[in-house]
Amino acid sequence: LREGLNLDTLLYSHGVKISIVQPLVQGEDITQDIADRISMKMLQIACQNGISGMGTNPGFVLGTEIAQTGRAATSTTPQKMTVKYEMTFKVMNTVTGDVFATATQDLMGVGNSFAEANQNAVKEIQNTPQMQKMLQTASERIVEWYNGNLQAVKNQVERAEKEGNYDLALAILSSVPEQASATFNWASQKHPETLKGMLHKQAADMLGQMEAQLASSGDEFNPAIAAYFELIPTDSPEHVKAQQIYAEYEKKCNARRAELEAKAARDEQAALEFEKWKAEMNQAKELAQMEADKIKCKYESKANAVSMERAMRAESDAKHKSFWGKLGDRILGGIDFLGDKVGDDWDD
Repeated sequence: LREGLNLDTLLYSHGVKISIVQPLVQGEDITQDIADRISMKMLQIACQNGISGMGTNPGFVLGTEIAQTGRAATSTTPQKMTVKYEMTFKVMNTVTGDVFATATQDLMGVGNSFAEANQNAVKEIQNTPQMQKMLQTASERIVEWYNGNLQAVKNQVERAEKEGNYDLALAILSSVPEQASATFNWASQKHPETLKGMLHKQAADMLGQMEAQLASSGDEFNPAIAAYFELIPTDSPEHVKAQQIYAEYEKKCNARRAELEAKAARDEQAALEFEKWKAEMNQAKELAQMEADKIKCKYESKANAVSMERAMRAESDAKHKSFWGKLGDRILGGIDFLGDKVGDDWDD
């Protein structure tokens, strides 16, 4: 499942962005594990089509409605379990409920158990020409929406900032595609001011996260520690404490360097460890920046999910009930989700 997940597209793209919605967990077949696998497939396909699906666009989502069309045990020896599904993928406007594009896939999975059959069915989800056309159509319509709704975007950002919700305001700004030039230019100019507000609001939380990372890292190199330190504004009350503990961390790391360097000349294993340490240090700045971008994405994604849950109309169109239900809870958590899942033993 790692294949097709491009970090540049996921984190740094200025093109179309959507939020991935996990399928509703239902019955004994669409378990949380299966919902996770389907979500990863949707993220993968979006990425393969040049779309970021990291959960930072409050306006547009990609999700799927699932209809089970078959479930049986074969009469063969050995016996096998089979499941069949019709999956309808949709890109939707979260405010209006308008469907911007759809695509369907019929899936079948076979396994020694129904759990295995469901896992194998998910593997059949493919980046088909129909999916590609759906995402292209949706992208064009999303760009068209942003081109015609600059004032609406401004109003959304201003409302979020007025409520002190800078995370959400930043998510709205970050979601504007560069193809919508007028709206994108305004969002780009507004972005630094909103980012500053977000970092000030989250300074205490970031300090707590930094301290937690320090506690678990000891004298090992951890780019997240440097990322949190760089993100905490220098004019915030939290910066004094952050500066103090970061200085202590640097002392530990420097002492480790000296120890490794001293051992390296006479110990082969220590020499290998020292070379690894030096390689990490050579990439320290880049790794810290990547971690900082992940941290910002995490705050945007969380605010996005909370906002959707609060704003979604209870009387949403009944035919989309399985798509909308508890929507905020099901917005893919971006980097956190990805970090949890790419290490799992999932085949494509």
